[in-house]
Order: sequence, then structure tokens, then C-alpha cells
Amino acid sequence: MNVDETMRHLIAGVLGLLIAVSAFAQTVPRQPAQCPAPPRAFPQMTYDEDTRYLRDPACRTNPLDGLKFIPLSENSDDHYLSFGAPVRERGEYFNNPNWGAGPRGSAYLLQRYYVHADAHIGTRFRAFGELGSSLERGRTGGRRPNIDENRLDLHQAFFDVRLWQAGKNSLTLRTGRNEIALGNSSLISTRDGRNVRRSFDGFRVTGKWNEWTADVLAVKPAQSKPGTFDDGIDPSSNFWGVYAVGPLRGRPGGHIDLYYLGLGDRSVKYDQGTNREQRETVGTRLWGRTDRWDYTQEYTFQWGSFGSADIRAWAVSTETGYRLDSVRFRPRIAAKADVFSGDGDRANPTLGTFNALYEKGPHFSYVELIGKRNLLDLQPSIELPLPGRITATPNAAFFWRKSTDDGLYAPGSGALEVSGQRSQARYIGSQAAMQVNWSVDRHTTLFAEYLHFFPGAFVKESTPGRSINYATWWLEFRF
Repeated sequence: MNVDETMRHLIAGVLGLLIAVSAFAQTVPRQPAQCPAPPRAFPQMTYDEDTRYLRDPACRTNPLDGLKFIPLSENSDDHYLSFGAPVRERGEYFNNPNWGAGPRGSAYLLQRYYVHADAHIGTRFRAFGELGSSLERGRTGGRRPNIDENRLDLHQAFFDVRLWQAGKNSLTLRTGRNEIALGNSSLISTRDGRNVRRSFDGFRVTGKWNEWTADVLAVKPAQSKPGTFDDGIDPSSNFWGVYAVGPLRGRPGGHIDLYYLGLGDRSVKYDQGTNREQRETVGTRLWGRTDRWDYTQEYTFQWGSFGSADIRAWAVSTETGYRLDSVRFRPRIAAKADVFSGDGDRANPTLGTFNALYEKGPHFSYVELIGKRNLLDLQPSIELPLPGRITATPNAAFFWRKSTDDGLYAPGSGALEVSGQRSQARYIGSQAAMQVNWSVDRHTTLFAEYLHFFPGAFVKESTPGRSINYATWWLEFRF
């Protein structure tokens, strides 16, 4: 029996056992209650789901809802178990990876199975665990390290302790392995666009005071290895920081993020060379939404050391959207514009390349060709909400190098993809894409994307310069 079949049988067995446990536990008599409407969508993080709205059996509308709230006490709804399992079956087609510089393209299958258990012991203690299996089949050149395959491993396992609470204000300590996504995930994300999601090991303290939320982190990335129960803790990297989110007075629907983040890595490769890096990041994000307008503006500065040299880097990111209420289906037109600094002089030891840390994917498209380093980009788009909970999003993107003395970097890993020493051209290229998302119901989503990349002068002069066609499609089920 292969790992794929093992994981499927494991999920089926666990579900059968949990259904039996749930049926037994729910024989406790309860008074009828008015049922709230279920959330329209699942949260991004599995551990953020609050299932207490299912405490009354009469409020359960799905056969699996019995697994979402299993009471552990007759006297308190704060003592309960909850189970869940996001599953994604995905196909991907890619021709001319790296613009023809690597193995030929292919169509292949990416599968992802997660199952989690969440135990709440009153309002002060919580334990969460999640097993994950991510599989790849049929890709020419084999699986890509860290992002395609992780056969079966402990993806998350942490304890929460509520240190203090007064009304809605609280202070909570989390220790163990967990996913982290803060703000709009531009610098700290789950890497959901890839097959293997990212998690961290360490400590996290979350404080809530009035309308503010602040997180203090001291973690190390979990190592993603392709085997079974072989993941460890990355000994070469450290990550720490503070991230706060609160209201921004004076702007309609306004909010502000403030953050300081630190990253230490034993060996990082830039076009300038490879060395030890310690990088400090400070920044702010201003964002908000009205009935028609939405906006995001993010300003980031970085300093630190790269070997014996200094680091000076920066980034500015913006996105503005407008909803056309007077037009059928109320389409949203939007534009992203970003600048991520590059190294302006390879002979100068001061490093000017921006480091996007654990950046979000996708930022431009699920093809994820270009990382947020040494880059200028412009991305117009139209979001069309169609009948039947279908959304179509045609979009385009245009890319330039910020510095012609620096190269082109991969998203997520930040690996140097194309050296800047082969060309003095600035224009990287452009892409046209279409995404279609169908929310069949709360639990089921169908998604598809097609993209064509048109290489510019830099790509043509630094690689074989072939155009790229890319497509991905998936079925995702969550409960």
C-alpha cells in the first residue's frame, strides 16, 4: 500500500471512529436554541475556526457537522473537541519552465490531505494537532524541494495557554509547531499556493486590547522533507518579531499594521554572492474598505548585515480597488503597483536587495515565476462576481528589474533564478491570466487558472527566452 492510499485509509478510519464518538457524546440533552447562520467560508487558518455555533444538534445542517463540536462536559460549552480535514486534488500544466532553461514542461498531479483535532479545555487551555500528506505525481524533472511533496508528517502541534483575560481583552501563549500568517501575508504566509504549506516551531504570544491585536514571535521554520515523519526544525534560520494591527482613525474603514521582524540565516545567495545574513525589517501597512473603495499601502525598510557588509533595502506596495455598483454583477476594477529594491552596484559591498522573508504566494499568479526582490511591477485586474457563486478575474502584469546590476529571484525561497550579469536590459516581460473560482457550497471549491507569459528583453538575453503557458485547476473540500 503506498502513502497516498495509507493517508486516505487513515482519514476514512479516523472519520468512522469520530462519527461513533460524536454520536455517543451528543446524547447529552440540550435546550433548543436559535441557530446562528454558519460562516460563509472557512478561515484561512484551520485553527481559527470557532465551532461553538454547532453546540445544539438542531443547528447542524451537514452530516459531518457532528464532528465539528463534540462536548466534553455537560455543564460547559467551553469543553469540547473539534475535527476537520481540508483536502485538495490539483492538476498543473507547465511548459518551458524557467523560460526553457530547465527540463521540458509537463502536466502532473498534486494532492494534499490534512486532518486535524482541536481540544478546548475551558477558556484557558487548548491543544491542536494536524497531520498532513502532500504528494506529487508525473512532473518532469521530479518534485521540487520543500514545496511539492511531504508524504506524511506532523504539520502542526501546539498548546495554547490563556495567561490573562478581562472581557474581550486577553493574553495568550502558544508553544509548538503552527502555521503563521500575519497582515495580508505579504511577508509571513502559509505558502498555500504550493502543495506543501509552511509551518514554524517556537513561541508566540498574542495580546488583544480593545481594537488592537499584537503578536510577539520567536520561531524557527519547520523543515519540510519528502519522507514520512522526518520533518525537523531548520537549524540554519531564526525568525522573530512583533506585529500589531489596529484601527486607523480619520480614514473610512481604516486600519493600520505596524511591525518589526528579524531574520537570521547562515547562508543566503544573492547576485552579489553567498554569505551569512541578519536582516531587520520595519514597516507599516495602511488599509481599509468602504462600500465601493478598498485600498492597501505598505512601506517597508530593511537593514542589517550580509557577511561583513551592510544591508540597506526597501519596498513600497499598493493596491487600489473600486466596485462598480451601477454595472451588472458589480465588478471590481483594481490595480497593484510595487517596487522592491535591488542591489544597485555589485562592486559595492552594501547589499541593496530586498528580502521578502516568507512571502505570500501567489502575489501575481499561481505560476509563481518571479519573487518580490529587485522588481517593479504593475498589475491591473477586473473581478467579476457571476451568478452561482462564481468569480472570474481576468488580469495582466508587467515586470521590470529595479536595478540592472541585480538578478531575478524566485518567490518563496528567494533563490537566484537568473543572474543580472548576462544582460543590461530592464524589462523582464508581461503576463495575461484568467482565474475562475466556483464556491459550490461552503465546503467545496473549484478553481482554475490559465496564464501566458511574454518574455521581455532581459529574459530573452539571459535565458533561452521562450514563452510560458501555464494552467492549474483543483477541487478543494473542507469540513
